[in-house]
Amino acid sequence: MTTEEIRSRLRNVFQNVFEDEGVEFSDSLNREQVESWDSLGHIRLVSAMEEAFGVRFTIEEIESLTSVGRIVACIEERV
Repeated sequence: MTTEEIRSRLRNVFQNVFEDEGVEFSDSLNREQVESWDSLGHIRLVSAMEEAFGVRFTIEEIESLTSVGRIVACIEERV
């Protein structure tokens, strides 16, 4: 899977989880910029990403997934 394919699929996951198509999706997008990306939103996001990409994240990875760029890098290592 290419980086662009990961970003495209991840963009869809973000839109579904946060129900906000107006968010400017980029590698620099982080938790502080998305109002609903709170602790519950983070759990929902991680669960949706695990399902969408067929991966399981460790606790350490889950804690580090605080921006789109970090998420893409982590998924690239696994797929």
